[in-house]
Amino acid sequence: MDTKKTPLAVATFLTLVSLFCGLLVWLLPDISRSIFQTWFHGVNLSIIWDTTTMSFGKLLLGLVSAFIAGYIATWVFVKIYKVVVK
Repeated sequence: MDTKKTPLAVATFLTLVSLFCGLLVWLLPDISRSIFQTWFHGVNLSIIWDTTTMSFGKLLLGLVSAFIAGYIATWVFVKIYKVVVK
């Protein structure tokens, strides 16, 4: 595993997933809640679901933070992986 390419690939993937998810929640909130409700068995998302706070700025901040967190987490993972496989 490459310590530059692997984190970049994972961070880019996570950012794309976050973009898709954010746009889905922003544009189709009811469908999104129905889908996400199936992933969280026994949790009533309608109690905490609030799409009124969505904005382009928050979506952009989420994308940037997902990229940074994904890059750092994957970089650390690759470093640990290289130590373990030696």
